[in-house]
Amino acid sequence: MTIWERVAASLSSLQIPVSEGINLQATSANPPTEKPAAFAVYSLISSPPEQFADNAETMRSYRVQVSYYSRSGLVGMPDIKTLMTTAGFMPGPITEIPYDPSDGYFGLALEYVFVESEV
Repeated sequence: MTIWERVAASLSSLQIPVSEGINLQATSANPPTEKPAAFAVYSLISSPPEQFADNAETMRSYRVQVSYYSRSGLVGMPDIKTLMTTAGFMPGPITEIPYDPSDGYFGLALEYVFVESEV
């Protein structure tokens, strides 16, 4: 299972649109549809090897970021942390994304690390 499949599976029960990299939902339709009230995107930040044995990689870590956006603010945000930690991700830094008056979204970026053995 790739790291993208693992994150997508972890977030599959969210009741909002979730996509890799950027939210294209509203712009891909012709004519464009209304943007969702809330959505999440995820991306891979880094993936350094962690361990080698017999000249082969045996362990790798994946640092991913899940960004949540909402027009109504961050109160009532879904429990992304529980979904990710239940899937084996370790929580990392959390950073608030500045409000964007051009599209009306508040945001929060949550980082997680997943360590895979026997890559």
